[in-house]
Amino acid sequence: MRKGFTLVELLTVVAIMMVLGLIGVLSLTSKKNSTDLSTTVSEAAALLREAESRSTTEAQGVVWGVHFANVTNTAPFYALFSSAYAPTATISYYRLPSDIAYATATLPVGSTTNIIFNQVSGLPVAAVQIGFVSLSQKSLPSSTISVTTSGAVTY
Repeated sequence: MRKGFTLVELLTVVAIMMVLGLIGVLSLTSKKNSTDLSTTVSEAAALLREAESRSTTEAQGVVWGVHFANVTNTAPFYALFSSAYAPTATISYYRLPSDIAYATATLPVGSTTNIIFNQVSGLPVAAVQIGFVSLSQKSLPSSTISVTTSGAVTY
């Protein structure tokens, strides 16, 4: 009696391992997309709160805001600025991950918006909503940051 594995047994084990590996890779990809979306939304909301805080404390004696850009000649980004948005007034700059985009219902392609907070009160000039979506996993729900006229930043 010989001991060992038949070719059929060996191919069955290899096929099972390939299926399990594929499931693992797909799971990790899905988790990464979900993490990218939630991290981007959290960071943008934190930046809005920082602009609000700097305006409230009258940092540098100017208003503060966040510029959201969905223009066609550069990758989508958002940036903290002082006074009025200009590349020279930008304090910090964040590009969206390649698999995340702005929801076109809140920031159409080719457009920009500034969310500016008034000095002392820290209240925004206007209520605004900015939405984010995953490009690579359409099944993920979009996430929206809302800035209300009372100054609440929620997502």
